Amino acid sequence: MGLFAELLGAAASAIRTIIDVAADVASTAIRVVRAEYGKLKVKYGNIDIDQRKKDRFDQLKEVNDQIIELERAVRRGDSLGPDDKERLDHLYKLRQKLRGKIDAAKEFEVAKDIAERGDEYGEKSVDPQNPNELTRLGGQVIMGKLCPVCNRPMSIRWKTIIREPNITDLFWGCTGLFFKPNGISSCKHTESFSDCDLKLFGQLDRPGMELPTKKLHNIVLKRPTSQHIKDKLSNAVNEVTDHYLCPVHHEKMTLITEPNAVDILTLYSLKCARCAQKVRIKSATQLDAVLEAFNGQGLFKG
Repeated sequence: MGLFAELLGAAASAIRTIIDVAADVASTAIRVVRAEYGKLKVKYGNIDIDQRKKDRFDQLKEVNDQIIELERAVRRGDSLGPDDKERLDHLYKLRQKLRGKIDAAKEFEVAKDIAERGDEYGEKSVDPQNPNELTRLGGQVIMGKLCPVCNRPMSIRWKTIIREPNITDLFWGCTGLFFKPNGISSCKHTESFSDCDLKLFGQLDRPGMELPTKKLHNIVLKRPTSQHIKDKLSNAVNEVTDHYLCPVHHEKMTLITEPNAVDILTLYSLKCARCAQKVRIKSATQLDAVLEAFNGQGLFKG
């Protein structure tokens, strides 16, 4: 049994609410998380969770190094022998295992936050015309939402050309779309949003998320606001965050600026150092999430 198995087993439905994708009665979710987190805090009190997560990311990097070396040999036309094929299969499984451990550590961290600051969490409903709480999570791997076809994490998506999406523009997409070991996507499964997806449990204090999407965009596109955002993110460019993980390699993604940006909503992306995977920050709500990831405060805080 893994370090976090008890937490994820006993409070799975409550823990999934930390990433705002599953509805639950707020008081029940907080009570369950507090109870289970309290037990694990006593049982594993001598373990440094931050260090454990760092170690997992370091191990993941080493595994990806080995996988990439073997994959490059295949692309060069080299034929892998039985031992190398077995090794590559083992490395793929090890990467998936490490991904699960990293996700569990991240869930544990947020469970800690819920346990200690439960009064800041509660139930919320998404406005179908302005689904800001959902678009805010665009590009992030959703730990509590797994593809029913391949069991990989799913992410919230909408077409890049749509700047102000409503709920009908959003869909769940399997991250297997980006995993192409043979040049073909491993999974292309998508799902429409359900009524259940519009009932969330998460942090209540997210200033600005109650505004219409169009108004949010008008605010961030104003020159003074855009410059303020650039100033706040100036030290974050070329830095990594575990709020955004590559869907293929599961390593932290790096905040970059796009050379041909025309405004603040085309300026930033997060990129994997290993491959061409990018998350384009194309909405005011995503800017809010990026600011919080790197500075600890969103658009309307600080």
